[in-house]
Amino acid sequence: MTVKHWFPLALGAVVALLIPAVTHDNYVIQLLNIAILNAIVVLGLNFATGWVGQINFGQAAFYGLGAYTTGIATKAGLPWITTPFLSVVIVMGASLVLGLPTLRLRTYYLAMTTIGFGEIVRLIIVHWEPVTGGTSGLRAIPGINVFGIGPQGQIQHYYLLIVVLGLAASIAARIRQSSLGRAMIATKDSEIAAEQSGVDTTRTKLIAFTIGAVYAGLAGCLYASSIRFISPDSFSGTQAILLMTMLIVGGMGSIPGCIIGAVGLTILPEALRFLGQWYLVLYGLGVIAVIVLAPGGLASLASRLPRWAGAR
Repeated sequence: MTVKHWFPLALGAVVALLIPAVTHDNYVIQLLNIAILNAIVVLGLNFATGWVGQINFGQAAFYGLGAYTTGIATKAGLPWITTPFLSVVIVMGASLVLGLPTLRLRTYYLAMTTIGFGEIVRLIIVHWEPVTGGTSGLRAIPGINVFGIGPQGQIQHYYLLIVVLGLAASIAARIRQSSLGRAMIATKDSEIAAEQSGVDTTRTKLIAFTIGAVYAGLAGCLYASSIRFISPDSFSGTQAILLMTMLIVGGMGSIPGCIIGAVGLTILPEALRFLGQWYLVLYGLGVIAVIVLAPGGLASLASRLPRWAGAR
């Protein structure tokens, strides 16, 4: 990534680090924590959808698998340090089971398959009540604890999640610059041309799909341990659509765009609550306006600002 791409991230990081000094409202900090977790999940979605061009509505299901794996394991007495590894194993297995037979499908067929996968996961969570808590969810999940050390309070969780988001964005940037990243972009641009150039497009799509699932699974692990309550509603089909909307509004294929879209669309509904029922209308109109006026997402608007300023 060039300096102009890193600048919005650096500016955002400075602002993010200063937020707890401005507000000590636990509700605001918890909302930001959820926004950061959504950003990690959307970064994962960007691998398969933004860079490879596969329509994937299964990301919320992987998010839920990571969260429920952590919740069930820690409530059963397993040390927290084991749960990220366990969550990764579960989501990787699920991504391979789903991806191996379906990633040869294209466009809407793959989209429908991932929607079905998400619904299967939701139904398992709802009906496996003795283990998952059913519609009531899991409560009092043990928090993050590594050899007796863990964050206390929303602000400490906030700083931890900021660090994890920074690492997730850095890893995504390194992958984008690698030969694998170039193969992903080539597959999206023209799958036939990529195959003629020697790219194994099926393998590339499967790797992108699996990496995205790992991002979602680790975010789910952190969600369960920081929020300490999970329910099926947090990982439903509605959430899958919202994650896709965050990616499109922020800027598909853009790392800063993933973060901007996830944070913006997590915070905006709460910021518009004072409008009552009308907030949904304004929220929807705002999303439509961004899609129509800035097809490249909010990240494309940010990249145009220096040019606009220079022109003026």
